[in-house]
Amino acid sequence: MNIKNILVPVDFSEYSNKALEYALLWGETFGATLTILHVNTVLHERYEKDKLKEEYREIVEEEERELHLLLSEHFNELANHPVEIEYDVISGRSAANSILEYLHAHPFDLVVMGTHGRTGLKHVLLGSVAEKVSRLSPVPVITTHRELHHLEVKNILVPVDFSDYSKQVTRTSVEIARLFEAHLHLLHVFEHPNASQFMWMPENVRSFFDLSSDLQQRLLKALQKYQDPSYDRWTLRVIEEGHAYREIIKYAEENRIDLIIMATRGFNKFEYFWMWGSTTERVVRLAPCPVMSIRSREALEQVA
Repeated sequence: MNIKNILVPVDFSEYSNKALEYALLWGETFGATLTILHVNTVLHERYEKDKLKEEYREIVEEEERELHLLLSEHFNELANHPVEIEYDVISGRSAANSILEYLHAHPFDLVVMGTHGRTGLKHVLLGSVAEKVSRLSPVPVITTHRELHHLEVKNILVPVDFSDYSKQVTRTSVEIARLFEAHLHLLHVFEHPNASQFMWMPENVRSFFDLSSDLQQRLLKALQKYQDPSYDRWTLRVIEEGHAYREIIKYAEENRIDLIIMATRGFNKFEYFWMWGSTTERVVRLAPCPVMSIRSREALEQVA
């Protein structure tokens, strides 16, 4: 994984400040340049572009200059940081869409940004800039929360569902683990079946594991195929039935995981509404540590 240019969208909140701290760790590790980006969306709520035309453009340019100065002053303490840092300000009606357009127009390798971790109805109505960018970004996205307790990557969790997506993510995870000298945890959660799947089974059977005594071993054996034999820091775990996102979060909490790396399919807006609460999106919102979302190759080809 070659990371030379990292984009860090900021909104001057504590969430984005924590994301910047984390991005600096990655910048130092990979020898990458950071671009701190602020999207000015307030102005678009005050002015109608079609009505003001030339005057509007002048207002936009002036406000962007002021914000650019504010941005560099706000992060003035980074002036002597060993990581090369650049600043940019753009304007747009939607922060998420503006960030995505910026990504497609510039050669970035990674995005690091904060998320507020909204849940429930508030999340359905308001959505999340970080989650939309994670779903649709052409490059991997790391999301962080305000509660970022330490800046290190020593334990990396990679959930595996035995799909081609998981193979892609595991290969990338090994490259990252080598640079951080981290321990890799491969986790498979056997999803909790619904009641209809047991209608044809005897009453005393409440688990597929009751029907196959060696199912646990067969799943572990399948998980071993995802290991890279050239890397020797692995832990493999199969959880016998549960809700994937809950078990991933629980495992991360109990095993001091510093980073979770997952694939995301990149649903369109209609698919996402009906699939709201998919495993990756829920983990992004609720994880106790940063989460790297990597779009599958198939998803990238769909929008290429």
